[in-house]
Amino acid sequence: MTYNSQLVLFYFLHIAGKCLESTPSPYSGVAEEAEAVEVAQFVQCASALEVTPPPPREIIRITRGLRIFFGQRELQLRPMSKAVLLLFLRHPEGIALKDIGDFREELTRLYSMASRSDNPEKIARSVARVVDIFSNELNVNLSRVRAALSALEKEGTYQISGRAGEPKSFKFFKTIVIWE
Repeated sequence: MTYNSQLVLFYFLHIAGKCLESTPSPYSGVAEEAEAVEVAQFVQCASALEVTPPPPREIIRITRGLRIFFGQRELQLRPMSKAVLLLFLRHPEGIALKDIGDFREELTRLYSMASRSDNPEKIARSVARVVDIFSNELNVNLSRVRAALSALEKEGTYQISGRAGEPKSFKFFKTIVIWE
């Protein structure tokens, strides 16, 4: 839906009701004439009102090189924290932290793309530390992601949520994620 069609829909949903309710519709026996009068009254009333269009949605853009942009601002993260954020973005339904081991292959693929290392053994060891449920590495990386996100915005829009034992997910309200 384009911005113009959203604006027209906004007019009809929010303004049409006010304009059409506020003016009585004359009825002279011909339905078409009454409708024409109502439309003319609506146009006159709507043109007199000042309308602020709804705020645009924030766009999260992830480039092929795994650079993450929130609008025009780039999110700066360490490679493993970036891989963890990308894993959560790929699974908006959420991931239970105790089940993070089920995502080992995907996390390894994301980390190898984000990391500058080309040593598969080093990458495997780093991922193994993160998916180990007795390690604190996953929580450390999630904290780094939360800190970087909170530095980008002020309203708490980009936060991880989920109760203990339930899947956790990053909630991005009014946001569109674009993977290039």
